[in-house]
Amino acid sequence: MMNYWPWWLGSLALAAITIGFWLLLRRPLGVSGSWASIVGWREARAVARAEAPLRVNATAMGDALLAATLAEFGEQATLQSLARPGAGAKSPSKAISPGARAHWSVHLTFLAAMFVGGFIAATLNGTFALRFDLGPVYTQLFGSGWHSWLLLMLGGGLVGFGTQMAGGCTSGHGLSGCSRLVPASLLATAIFFATAVGISFLAQVLAR
Repeated sequence: MMNYWPWWLGSLALAAITIGFWLLLRRPLGVSGSWASIVGWREARAVARAEAPLRVNATAMGDALLAATLAEFGEQATLQSLARPGAGAKSPSKAISPGARAHWSVHLTFLAAMFVGGFIAATLNGTFALRFDLGPVYTQLFGSGWHSWLLLMLGGGLVGFGTQMAGGCTSGHGLSGCSRLVPASLLATAIFFATAVGISFLAQVLAR
């Protein structure tokens, strides 16, 4: 049986990883976001090309925001908003530069490092072994034929859909979001773990 770290040591390790990720890249840690950046590299490249002129000319970003605001809310509403006291500092016409985007290689390195780290840890613990099943509980519940792999693919698709709909996964919401007390992350993490606990109890009942 595998010996896991004490809870406090795991908490310190996760905190160090999350803080280190922010200090190095100035962005919150998120596995699903990195995976989406790799899968949607064409879209990311198109966005980067569209943003390139805005990075060269900082005032172009303000002009683009002002044009989009006028198109969305109309000239009268925009002028009324800008005429309010203190609105000048928030005016879209001010020079704004788009936030820096991490290159796709950063996301690829991050995802690859998780596989490499897991391989190193399993090798050092002497538990590394190639397996083509998900354990006896999964086999008992869903069998070991082709349909079990079909269910696995369906589950993976649902996980991907859920993380995109929620705007993040357990790492993005649970680590980065909850540590900053983001309301959406607190709610999403509560739903994630409540669902996981419920499914775990259900799997135990069905496996008997």
